[in-house]
Amino acid sequence: MQNNYRKIEPAPVLDKTANAICISYANVQLFQNCTAQYEVRNITEVQTVSDGHIMPPMWGSPLMTGNITLSGDDYANWGSDDNYIYEQIATKLGLTLLPVEKAA
Repeated sequence: MQNNYRKIEPAPVLDKTANAICISYANVQLFQNCTAQYEVRNITEVQTVSDGHIMPPMWGSPLMTGNITLSGDDYANWGSDDNYIYEQIATKLGLTLLPVEKAA
């Protein structure tokens, strides 16, 4: 199952530590642009319990929120990989994304 967040290298934000960028929603105007609302948060992932059920992550309060609009070449370069939006947000904020973990 795909999450609506990507892990980042831990970074200080408002005297707390952020470890994830979340995308709340994205508004796409076909062939023109995409505006994504993001939140920078601290997320605690819970390990799989003994019976095999996967527990959802625990979400802390948003530490930072904002919007990013991709247009022109930025929008054209998007392609089919939605991780591109996370990369653009991380670059804008000076944060470093961690590699995407492959599902087992």
